[in-house]
Amino acid sequence: MENKKFEIQVDDFEHRMLVQALSEKRNELISEGKSTEDINDLLLRVIDAKPVKKKKQ
Repeated sequence: MENKKFEIQVDDFEHRMLVQALSEKRNELISEGKSTEDINDLLLRVIDAKPVKKKKQ
């Protein structure tokens, strides 16, 4: 199976919403006693995502 990569652009507010939603899902899985390994990896990738620099014209 081919692993496709996707790139999205979000503003600061949307980035914070993504982090919050993933964190809430992680907490939900913890309370259910389920594994959070995949959510942890994704959450760290979103947190560590570098902002895109605007090009000068």
